[in-house]
Amino acid sequence: MTKKSMQLYINFSFILMVIVICREISLPAVLGVFTTNRHVALLSDFGAPGMPTRYLFKHWEFIDGILFILGIPFYYQHLKPISRRYARLFAGLVVIYGIGDCLFSAIFDYSGSYFANWHSMLHAFGSLVGCGALFMANCLLILLLLFDNQLHFVKLFVSTQLVSMVACILCLFMESYPTVASSLQIVGLDGLYMPLLILGLAAGLKKIKKLFLQIIFKINKDA
Repeated sequence: MTKKSMQLYINFSFILMVIVICREISLPAVLGVFTTNRHVALLSDFGAPGMPTRYLFKHWEFIDGILFILGIPFYYQHLKPISRRYARLFAGLVVIYGIGDCLFSAIFDYSGSYFANWHSMLHAFGSLVGCGALFMANCLLILLLLFDNQLHFVKLFVSTQLVSMVACILCLFMESYPTVASSLQIVGLDGLYMPLLILGLAAGLKKIKKLFLQIIFKINKDA
């Protein structure tokens, strides 16, 4: 890959992040189509042995794990002017989420309980570490944006993280109520995704607009 093509990939890698977040948000609705008369308490239940959605869930999560990793270069480049060190840490935490919550979920079976067997425990460990890493990444992002005086993003992302944290905590106590538990988990995860999605769209579209204006200026100058 040439230096120019690498830079082009970095500039537009936010598109991969937007795609993967949209895939994750739509996952419950898509897989719900393949379940019949069976409620799931956790999204991991879609990948449990005996579920008709098991292999689709595993393939879906494996692809999403790769996309989370491939989509992070844009965010590192965007945050690097604020702090190279913390931008690198932010990128690393998001990569940990892609590995822990997505790739671990794809590789290790969940058998209806996190302590049912060793692969369920590894599944649970990956999810816990991954979600914790993404929460920490969002907190670090809020701090970086605060340093950069982007207060509109700071206020919005603080709100989404508070909602996400409350929803995830309540979800742990509601497993005996599948519909409530799954709804809370969806709210919690979507809240974790919002900072990446909103920042990616805002900064990415601004970059596309800038590039478009540069092309128009070059065309007019050549004419």
